[in-house]
Amino acid sequence: MKWNPHIHTIVTENAMGNHNIFKKFDFISYNALRKRFQKILLDLLEKHIGKKNFTTLKNFIYKKSDKGFYVYAEKKCNSSTQTMIEYAVRYTGKPAMAESRILDYDGEYVTFWYQRHEDNKVIKERIHVFDFFRRLIIHIPNENFQTVRYYGIYSKKHKFHDKMVILIKSHKMCSFRLYI
Repeated sequence: MKWNPHIHTIVTENAMGNHNIFKKFDFISYNALRKRFQKILLDLLEKHIGKKNFTTLKNFIYKKSDKGFYVYAEKKCNSSTQTMIEYAVRYTGKPAMAESRILDYDGEYVTFWYQRHEDNKVIKERIHVFDFFRRLIIHIPNENFQTVRYYGIYSKKHKFHDKMVILIKSHKMCSFRLYI
């Protein structure tokens, strides 16, 4: 239940070529992915916040995260497009914390556990109910917030969209999780 912004992506194991519509690949440089994700996100934040207000923090983040942002990119390939879509919908629709992780509530304090993704250690915490709700409500999206977005070849605005729908269904898709 700590602040842990992250992005889930589903990608094909194919790329657009200059001469062919699709080119098969099955390797992604995770070092490059970590650094590229960090740069793009920090540049977008700087553009939104303003260079003057963000430069010091941006430099600190680059210094602290010199290998880029954490990327958990276990390949979860599945030949079923439907299964991958169901996973994404299930994930985006679930609450920030499962009720089964609450161990005790005495009317004033909540005791719960979570597993830290950095080292997989199980952490048990006891906090005041107001702090518990403060941590929980930051995960509730704003009204009309779009939790699923489509980019690249998944976008209906892509120039080859009509040709690719058939190809995507016949290729495996893989899931990656990107953490800040």
